[in-house]
Amino acid sequence: MNNVPHLGNIIGCVLSADAFARYCRSSGREALFVCGTDEYGTATEAKALEEGVTPKELCDKYYALHKGIYEWFGISTDIFGRTSTQKHTEITHEIFLSLYKNGFIAEEEIEQAYDEKAQMFLADRFIEGTCPHCGYDAARADQCEKCGKLLNFDELLNPVSKLSKTPPVKRRSRHLFIDLPKLQSRVGEWIGQASKEGDWSGNSVQIAKSWLAEGLRRRCITRDLKWGVSVPLPGWEDKVFYVWFDAPIGYISITANLTGKWREWWQNPQGVSLYQFMGKDNVPFHTVIFPSTLIGTGKGWTMLHHLSTTEFLNFEGSKFSKSKGIGVFGNDAVESGIPADVWRYYLLTNRPEKMDTNFTWQDFGEKLNNELLANIGNLVNRTLVFTAREFEGKVPEPVFCADDKTFMEAQNARLAEVGALLEKVQLKDALHLAMHCGKEANAYFQKNEPWKAAKEDRAKCAASIYVLLHQVKDLAIALEPFIPHTSAAIFGQLNIEPRKWDDIGKLSLPVGHQLGKPEILFRKIEQKEIAALAAKFSGKQVKVEEKKAQPAGQAKKEQPGAKPAAAPVEPILASAIDFEVGKITAIRRHPNAEKLYVETVQMGGGERQIVSGLVPFLKEEELLGKLVVIVKNLKPAVLRGIESQGMLLAVESGGKLEVLSPANAKPGDKVAVEGLPAVTFNEITIDQFATVKLEVKDSIALAGGKRMLVNGAPIKTEKVAEGKVK
Repeated sequence: MNNVPHLGNIIGCVLSADAFARYCRSSGREALFVCGTDEYGTATEAKALEEGVTPKELCDKYYALHKGIYEWFGISTDIFGRTSTQKHTEITHEIFLSLYKNGFIAEEEIEQAYDEKAQMFLADRFIEGTCPHCGYDAARADQCEKCGKLLNFDELLNPVSKLSKTPPVKRRSRHLFIDLPKLQSRVGEWIGQASKEGDWSGNSVQIAKSWLAEGLRRRCITRDLKWGVSVPLPGWEDKVFYVWFDAPIGYISITANLTGKWREWWQNPQGVSLYQFMGKDNVPFHTVIFPSTLIGTGKGWTMLHHLSTTEFLNFEGSKFSKSKGIGVFGNDAVESGIPADVWRYYLLTNRPEKMDTNFTWQDFGEKLNNELLANIGNLVNRTLVFTAREFEGKVPEPVFCADDKTFMEAQNARLAEVGALLEKVQLKDALHLAMHCGKEANAYFQKNEPWKAAKEDRAKCAASIYVLLHQVKDLAIALEPFIPHTSAAIFGQLNIEPRKWDDIGKLSLPVGHQLGKPEILFRKIEQKEIAALAAKFSGKQVKVEEKKAQPAGQAKKEQPGAKPAAAPVEPILASAIDFEVGKITAIRRHPNAEKLYVETVQMGGGERQIVSGLVPFLKEEELLGKLVVIVKNLKPAVLRGIESQGMLLAVESGGKLEVLSPANAKPGDKVAVEGLPAVTFNEITIDQFATVKLEVKDSIALAGGKRMLVNGAPIKTEKVAEGKVK
């Protein structure tokens, strides 16, 4: 979890699971949607070392980032948890000790890969080399992602540490193993039964059975690390559990952190069906290793019922790469200015269920303009606008003809099939069919020509509009799992509370019911916007920057004694900055810098000392008593001998400067970023702060292109209408 999720990560698990969970709730089931971050392991230790923070600090940072992105996407988890909790340790210990007691834990001394330069044992994922089976030159030490063969470090040709780029050496160390050969017959029997009852995909069954066919081997479940779940046995204090042993237990422990009745969900195989969503590369761990762990305890665990996997989503024909600037990542989508439902729709309608799919900006724009806008947006708007004009915005009384009844019966049958597809977790087909229902409703509108009937046959006009209003209502229900924000907006325009799945096909809008105000659901995206977005995320901007940094015709040489390049700064969400209103209660000149003031600012939790470079622009009396916006969670910095405990924001343009000063505010009021969830970090660095674009346009303060609000009102400027905020 120590990275920013890209679109492929999002559709592979959380978004797909969200669509199904929403359908389950709408159809009346008691559903629990659990997700979270697995936080232990070598990857976390290595990333923390790279960023110069502790593993816990790193996990706090990325947990907040993931949570904020998923909340913006509308992911409706009952709990978004994490594995670095006491409850997780307790349940992992319970499961391990059951395996140990039952004789399924073995001890062996093994040779491990050790990076002498980084001074640490290496997890399989941090060793790359050439696959001995297919010749792929970027195979990991645990599995070749090209041919799918399981590997060991010993088998890999020309192995290299990804941390130091040096060949790893072998060192001996004793470890604990789960004895999978002893469990093979029981696991094989379970796979044969569960894969049929749960209708696993052919690919998932093939992967699981290929593991069985090769013969299960003992699998090491401990590592020589400090960051991880401790091993509850004497003499093993210097080891922790391997992340792929404890991470799947996170589903259970996260549930336990939500409810004390977690065993009613996880030890209830007759009463609970477990659905899991993931990319295809995680299939072996969820069909073989984790089930083996649960079976080996001898307790009645709720086992996997249905496994929904995806292939890979590529970006414009390439793999996503944060370092190369290729692809759209979660934070990019949040700050793109494009609503979450548009992203949800595109990812779900192109969900890579049976083969890899490709994100292209051109296709993205066409899906928005030609499907969401031209189909659903058009149907809802034209129906409600027409009703407002011809029937005073009220549901008219119908007298149906035979064609009306035939149309409604056909639509009801199609929408019933949408539900049947969702029952089978065929999400993409279900969405396509729901959108087809929208096309049929638009065709019905055109065929019945209510604009003519309003003048020539009011009864026919009333019946057509009555039918169309119910089509709008039914589509709001059927599309809610996929585009929930749009569904909520439609229910708002119908002036009714959201309806559940069992209301589809019911003529439940009372005659005379007053509808809400029609509003546009989707904005057309122009070709020039598509071109700009395509250029921004193509990776070309990174190459240009690299080219500028290197003189023409010269190779970049490392100077003797030069410091290594700093690790790239992961961008943060605008809402990760803790903006707060403060009041300047005292001000003085900095004793060691002629252009700096030292201000005492009253905040919500007490006073802060702020150092700012405002001397050339404003007099002391102009600032004293003024309300200002402070970046409260910025890491303190010593400026010419005096500590600044935050940053005061001002906009500057053409030599003019104006301090951001919210109206109708008081010290301690929080500044929100419009449309973004609050995901405040404990502390951010100045480099992280610089990744968020702050500016003023048309006298409105913006963060990441979104309005900055205090008590729901935008922060406005009086003197500087446009400029950079700093």
